[in-house]
Amino acid sequence: MNYTGTVATVSSLETEVGAQVSVLAPSRARAVIWTATAAATGAIVMAMELTAFRLYAPFFGNSIYVWGSMISVVMLALAVGYSLGGWIADRSSTDSPLYWIVFASGVYQLAIVAFTRDLLFKMWHWGDFRGTAAATAVIFVPPMTALAMTSPFVIRLLARVGHVGITAGRVFAVSTAGSIGGVLATSFWLVPRFGTRMTMEILCVASVVIGVAGLVMRWKAAVLLVLSLIPLFLLKGPAPPATMLWSGDSAYNRIVVFEDKGLRYLVLNDSRFAQTTEKLGSPMSGFYSDQFALGPLLVPAKNLLVLGMAAGGSIQVTRAVDPKIQVDAVEIDPKVVELAGQFFALPQNDPRLHVHVADARPWLAEQTGKWDLVHVDLFQGGPWVPFYLTTVEFFASVRSRMTDEGLLMVNVLDKSEKRELLGAIGATLRESFPSVEELPTEKGNYILFAFAKRRDLPGIVERLVDNNRPDWERELAGKAAIQLKEFSPPQDAVIFRDDKAPIEELTRRMLEAAAN
Repeated sequence: MNYTGTVATVSSLETEVGAQVSVLAPSRARAVIWTATAAATGAIVMAMELTAFRLYAPFFGNSIYVWGSMISVVMLALAVGYSLGGWIADRSSTDSPLYWIVFASGVYQLAIVAFTRDLLFKMWHWGDFRGTAAATAVIFVPPMTALAMTSPFVIRLLARVGHVGITAGRVFAVSTAGSIGGVLATSFWLVPRFGTRMTMEILCVASVVIGVAGLVMRWKAAVLLVLSLIPLFLLKGPAPPATMLWSGDSAYNRIVVFEDKGLRYLVLNDSRFAQTTEKLGSPMSGFYSDQFALGPLLVPAKNLLVLGMAAGGSIQVTRAVDPKIQVDAVEIDPKVVELAGQFFALPQNDPRLHVHVADARPWLAEQTGKWDLVHVDLFQGGPWVPFYLTTVEFFASVRSRMTDEGLLMVNVLDKSEKRELLGAIGATLRESFPSVEELPTEKGNYILFAFAKRRDLPGIVERLVDNNRPDWERELAGKAAIQLKEFSPPQDAVIFRDDKAPIEELTRRMLEAAAN
């Protein structure tokens, strides 16, 4: 047989394939650009995800349900993006589609950021699941889907000269490293320094820059991209209301301070609830925090510990009754402490007041002193309380730092008729305190009084009824004496423990019941 023709044909094919590989093989510079693109888009995706949590907090709260709803929709967007990215990459001979897609994601982000708050105002009443999912679908799914196309596209571009496994591993490693950088930069720098809206704008610009950088070799396309952005930069966000005194982000909270009809409010994360309400020129606000003034009337208190200071509302009313009381106040957010001194009546440079910037439970575990009176008002914005600050172990730690005559006062929000949440926290308190009384205040707030030793209700009421007090104290105490009653835990009450404290579930049920 004659193999000459076959050999010639194979040789010709090898030459042709070699030429194609030579054409398709990326230059070193281009390969570096593609790899950097995978890292940068990975960082942007994670930065957007973290920013979304802060963006949603004023509208949907900061619960695990918001996190779960948002993350699940984001994962769906990423899955779709990975599939589309691979499909488009297999049908593309150049990297142009990739950079057009990244650029388009930046344009979408820049357009949507101007209308984000209006959208969230329309969606907040849909609830923490439907509202969060819908908001994520509109605000974040399109750009995240686009950015998720990057990794499979880059893998396809780099793997055209072979070594697919090594290439895929390298791209995913670089993308993950970029994601880690995005998480750290957003958590420790972008959001705390620039706030939510500006962080979103920075991410928009980053996406646009990546798109333009990838197309810079095609100068006509790059010029067209830049020119198309000019109208978008002219969009302006809504102006803040005239009553707004301060708004911004800290490492822990989305914070708003505003004033309305003689009242000044500190709002953390959820715009429907205020963490501190202060009536200008008066120690009394007319809200639940006024009941903390009852503490010095019920126990002889030389010192006070406040866990969850916010802007110091409970401190103000307590010191109106007993100006000499020594106060230790714990607040996790240093920005809140700063704003409390700037906009509220929290005393500055007072030797009787010591403010500690710390997480309440770890801080308490390190203390050796004891207090006569303790306030617990530990909400992380809206109705949500960190679970580890409601458990038997936490309240046992509080009890160990109290004197034998001490009193613990706990603020509880429960707007439902069944009062499951109130029952659970009260029952949990009963594990460490022999006497627990409840006092309804306003709008579903209750104050639970937990005494370090056994106290009977008539004796407590007797201490409240005293006519030798200023009028406002007598009125406040007299009303409390009528409404105060011994707490009786329901038979099915949940007792919160570190191992299991379903406070998010009970809070969610409470909100749903209150809305119906």
